[in-house]
Amino acid sequence: MMANETPLVVVVIANWNLRKDLLECLQSIYETDYTRMHVIVVDNNSTDDSVTSVKRQFPQAQLIERSENGGYAVALNDGIRAGAVLDPEFFLVLNNDTLVPPDTLGKLVEVMLSDSRIAIVAPKIVYHEHPERIFSLGDRLYSWLPLPIRIGRKAYDRPEYSKTLEFDYLFGCALLIRTDSLKQVGLFDTSFFMYYEDADLCRRMRDKGWKNVRVGSAIIRHKASLSSKLVSEKMVYLRARNRSWFYRRYRHGPHPILTFFALLLGSIKTVFTYLFTGKKSRIRPYVSGTLDGLKQPVPRLTDANWNL
Repeated sequence: MMANETPLVVVVIANWNLRKDLLECLQSIYETDYTRMHVIVVDNNSTDDSVTSVKRQFPQAQLIERSENGGYAVALNDGIRAGAVLDPEFFLVLNNDTLVPPDTLGKLVEVMLSDSRIAIVAPKIVYHEHPERIFSLGDRLYSWLPLPIRIGRKAYDRPEYSKTLEFDYLFGCALLIRTDSLKQVGLFDTSFFMYYEDADLCRRMRDKGWKNVRVGSAIIRHKASLSSKLVSEKMVYLRARNRSWFYRRYRHGPHPILTFFALLLGSIKTVFTYLFTGKKSRIRPYVSGTLDGLKQPVPRLTDANWNL
């Protein structure tokens, strides 16, 4: 990149059977104020006319059609590797159920350029239907606590949430990632399929000395897990299994046994929540996923090399 040249950002959007929301997401990203951007859509073998619609309405987008649904992490890695030939400075990985205001990408890039040790910057995520409420800011680790503390979850927005703040874990529905950090640390771990692949990448970045930052002045509107509702029991299973895998892979707090008991209490609370909120069908896959995550060997980092 020449001095003072605007960095190239490759936007990678994974899609599975969310045609309407994907098109709205693409419309919002193409209305950005940012001037150097290339968009890649990776479709995970959708059956809802997503591919045809993208070709018709957004022919400028690069489209990768997968022959099977290999999961969210696989789709993102396919898009990143395809975009790498353009030698971008940054990748923006984006959920298909998000809307991106015009000034968001520029704000993220500005913060990224301010510190060469930042690996990932993320916007403040608000609920699409209730933009006064925060969906996620991030999680922070404390050496004396067995689990990280989630900051801002479902809170009403307020001025202090508009600051730029460092976190250990960022929620992955919109992440601007420095290419150099991916070359060093690797891509998303595909063994997770979906859920916790974002936390895993943030942890690997942090353990290598990179920073993960939330830019509170940049906003993204999130429609909150629409694709998960299509196969809710499978997603409940995966979230529970991957949660167990993740906390077995990475130490948190003073001792693993304390983390185990904290997770156990959280699992009991979740089961009772499902029981008393009319979601009994989720109890079996949740318990099954939790037990499998504890019994199965924690997989090694899978398909995450920069070059395969």
